[in-house]
Amino acid sequence: MSRAPRWLVVLTLAVLAGPAAAEPLRLRGDALASAASPVGLLVLSGDGGLAHDGLHTVSAEAMVWLGADADGVTGDALVMALIARRQDGRAQVRVGRTVVTAGALRPVHLDGVAGRVRLPRRIDVELFGGVPAVPKLGAHAWDWVIGGRAARRLGDSGSAGLALLEQRSQGRLDTRELGLDAAVARGRRDLATRLAIDLIDPTVADVSVVATQRWSAIRAEVSAQHRVPSHLLPATSLFTVLGDVASDRLGGGLRWKAAPRLDLVGDLGVRRIDGATAADGFARATLRLDDAGRGAITGEARRAGAIDGGWTGLRLAARVPRGALTASLEAELVIADVDRGRGRVWPWALAALGWACGPWDAAVAVEASASPAERGRLDVLGQLGRRWELR
Repeated sequence: MSRAPRWLVVLTLAVLAGPAAAEPLRLRGDALASAASPVGLLVLSGDGGLAHDGLHTVSAEAMVWLGADADGVTGDALVMALIARRQDGRAQVRVGRTVVTAGALRPVHLDGVAGRVRLPRRIDVELFGGVPAVPKLGAHAWDWVIGGRAARRLGDSGSAGLALLEQRSQGRLDTRELGLDAAVARGRRDLATRLAIDLIDPTVADVSVVATQRWSAIRAEVSAQHRVPSHLLPATSLFTVLGDVASDRLGGGLRWKAAPRLDLVGDLGVRRIDGATAADGFARATLRLDDAGRGAITGEARRAGAIDGGWTGLRLAARVPRGALTASLEAELVIADVDRGRGRVWPWALAALGWACGPWDAAVAVEASASPAERGRLDVLGQLGRRWELR
C-alpha cells in the first residue's frame, strides 16, 4: 500500500493532537470492504477547534483504497488532506490530495493546495495548484496543474464567476480551459448557467442553462445542456452508466409536492448524440415514511431513446428504519430495444442492512447486476464505523 507524504502525516497529527485545541476533538473511522477481487476502502476523518478566539477549525480526512490481485496487495490514497477554515466561512485552505471543483471547470484530482477567501465588495477568490494525482502518490517530472476562480456575489442569492485552468504533462500543454458561471434568484424564479471553453482547440466543452419557476406546491424547470466526456460525473447506478453520456439535451420538468410526504417528479427532453436525435424522459414518485425523511419508498420509470436502439428502465427503492436498524433495497431493470449479443434485459439490485448504536455503526450489502459489459456480477460489501470525541 502507498504511504502518505511524511510531512502531511506529521502536520495532521501535530494540529489535531496538539494542546491548542479549544473545542472537543472529534474523530471518525470507517472501513468498507467488498468481496470482489477483494477490495476495500478505509475512511478516516477528524476535526477540532484552535484557540484563536474560537475563529478557526482544523480537520483532516483520508480515503485509502485497498485491494489484492495476482501481483499481491495493492492500494492507493484517493483523498488525504488537511483543511483549515474560519468558522465564519471567510477563508479556507486545503493541503494534500484532494478533488477540486471551481465554477464551470472540470473536476481536478491533484496533490497540492487549494484555498478560498472572501474579500470586501462581495468578491470571492479561489486558487489551487499542484501536480495531477498519480496512482500510489507518484508523479511525473514537469507535471503540474494550476487554476483559480474569481466571483462577485450578487445580493444574497446570486453570483457570477470567471475561472481558468491550465494543466501540463511532462512540460507539454495538456489542458487549458476557461469557465464562466452565473446564478441568480429573484423571488420565485431562479436562473443558473455555466460555460466551459477549451482554449487549446477553441471549442465548447460544457454549457448549461437552467431556468426554474416555483409556485406553492409546484416547481417547473427548463434546461439546455451540452457536455463532453471530460465533464461527466461518476456513475452511481446502472441508469447513470447508460444515461449520463456526452450529448446535447433540451428538456423540461415538473416537481409537484402532491401531499406533505409525497413528491412527484417528471421530465421530458430531446437528446442528440453523434448526430442522432431521440426523446428521453422519466417519471418518479417518492413517499416519505416519516416527517424527517429517514424512511422512504421511491418508484421510477425512465425512457432513453436512440436511433440505433434505446432502452426502457424501471426502478424501485425503499429505505425503512426500525430503531437501531435500517433496511434498504434498490432494484433497477433495463430493457434494451436491440439485442447486441448481451441480451436485452439487464437487472441491477442492492440490498443492505445498517445498524447504529452509540458511537458505532455498521452495514452489510449485497449487490447483483448484469450489464452490456458483464453478463453477471455479485458483490458483497461491508462497512464498520466509529466516532470518538476527545476533550
